Amino acid sequence: MSWVTRANDDVNNSVVGRYFDMPNRKTNLITELRAGTVTFLTMAYIISVNANIISETGGPCGLPDCSSPGPKCTLPGTTDMGYNRCVDEVRKDLVTGTIVSSMVACFIMGVGGNLPIALAPSMGLNAYFTYNVVGVNGTGNVSYKTALTAIFIEGWIFIILSVTGVRGKLIALLPRTLSLSMSAGIGLFLAFIGLQGGQGIGVVADDEATLVTLGGCPFDAQYQTVLQTDPTGMAPALNSTAYYCDGQKMHSATTWLGISGLIIMCVLMSRGFKGSVIVGILFVTFIAWIPGHAASWLGTKSELIGGVGQTGAARMSYFKKVVAVPSLSKTGAQLDFGGLRQGNAWLALITFLYVDFFDTTGTLFSMANFVGTYLPGFVNEKKVFPRQLYAYCSDGLGIIVGSLCGTSPVTCYIESATGIREGGRTGITALMACFWFFIALWFTPLLASIPVYATGPALILVGALMMINVVKIDWADVNKAVPAFLTIAIMPFTYSIAYGVIAGVISYIIAQLCKFILDKAEAKWMGFFGKAKRTNYEGKDITLQPGANLAALNDSAFVVNPDDIDPGLAKSVPLPADLPEEVTSAHRLDIGDDLPKPSMVPQEDFSRRL
Repeated sequence: MSWVTRANDDVNNSVVGRYFDMPNRKTNLITELRAGTVTFLTMAYIISVNANIISETGGPCGLPDCSSPGPKCTLPGTTDMGYNRCVDEVRKDLVTGTIVSSMVACFIMGVGGNLPIALAPSMGLNAYFTYNVVGVNGTGNVSYKTALTAIFIEGWIFIILSVTGVRGKLIALLPRTLSLSMSAGIGLFLAFIGLQGGQGIGVVADDEATLVTLGGCPFDAQYQTVLQTDPTGMAPALNSTAYYCDGQKMHSATTWLGISGLIIMCVLMSRGFKGSVIVGILFVTFIAWIPGHAASWLGTKSELIGGVGQTGAARMSYFKKVVAVPSLSKTGAQLDFGGLRQGNAWLALITFLYVDFFDTTGTLFSMANFVGTYLPGFVNEKKVFPRQLYAYCSDGLGIIVGSLCGTSPVTCYIESATGIREGGRTGITALMACFWFFIALWFTPLLASIPVYATGPALILVGALMMINVVKIDWADVNKAVPAFLTIAIMPFTYSIAYGVIAGVISYIIAQLCKFILDKAEAKWMGFFGKAKRTNYEGKDITLQPGANLAALNDSAFVVNPDDIDPGLAKSVPLPADLPEEVTSAHRLDIGDDLPKPSMVPQEDFSRRL
């Protein structure tokens, strides 16, 4: 027995193992630590990217910080040395704020929620915070300090909604169709992020006519979609990662290096190698850290745009620092409750609240469902999972801490799926991510230098794996198929999990309401609105037992796949009387979500849980 095996056994049998329920979740210490490391690596980009985005607001910097005070010294594009020096200090503080808020939220999720889910400032809400609320250099309708105050209040509202059980009850009300489609939609969203240039391998680029198209072009063939910031603060900044290609598609060395990383991950995973994702990330990272070649992330020859205002030379200069001293002198505790007298501040608060609510709640539940893919029964039939209350409170506390550190709302990260796929099943995965965030406080220059085309392949791979849930959706029922499709499609197309959930819920309500009205109308005016399909329920009853290899229906002509039976399910359903006299292929009962409504369908047409 190796020391690794002994260590795993000792921890599983200890107080720590029992607290984190490690034996029941079929995991061990080494697996959890590896999963937490993978999760951190795939989301480490947020450390520098979030700071770069939010620092465009100028933070608390204003006229007193200008070298030459005047009304124009704080406008976007200013060359005032004093103001720009202040903004640079804000950017450094925001690196610390991003890490601290992420670290605290991950710790609470790990210890309290016992889920392998990491948290950090939201990539969507930080852009909304910067470009729509505060504006570039404070040119928006709400000041930086007032916006942070709105986020602070939002965090407390989140905690109240969690403690009172509102969030859990809303999730319990979600139809199974939407629960499944949310997971699949997040998977597609992950893959879409990983395919882009800003946070992925760059296969997808902007297009003026079709919005997106094939990319993968080298830097000298890239043209930025937005060339400069505008005074309203609504447009992305100069050096934005949004670009379109002027020829030379799929000629980028970084794109092909990212694809190589994806191939390595897939091959290793197909062979059952534990740690396939982290090996792929490190392979691409180490090659990208070598300066002087076409796929270099560091050095003067690297002209890649990997965030606001970052060139290869700037990244190399930052990388060489190795160690950084954390500070919150500019962004710490910058709340201004007096600014809440503005109507725009409350509008921002409401927007933060509902977008963050659907985004975080949807992601958290989908990640719990993803854990349930490997641990059947982890999420019960009432859509409740262990320590749910603590998990829901984690992001609320993270939001509060984030606002005190000067950053946008904290949310559950869909990149957590990479750690779950790597074997993460408990809060130790989140605690490991917390540990790496703590290390990042001091070694930010190193950990923030992981290139986006190293983590992009992991997002694509995990996104593909999360699409497994689409086979469990009843695509034959239009009333369920359309809401499910909208949930899946809207997430990547609007770049928002929240909008996908909202679209699915609203369309499902409309579909079911119309169905109810037409069913009532049909009963009164037979045939006028069209007749719904009916099934003949006459005949003998049979019982589907969990784990049964065959259900002897009509001389064993019909089979039930045991993989499609939920654990503990044993439903007595009537056998349709209108069975075919001659059966040439295997069939099975399709019951669907609304038991019992059986119909006979070819087995090859359906592959979902009964």
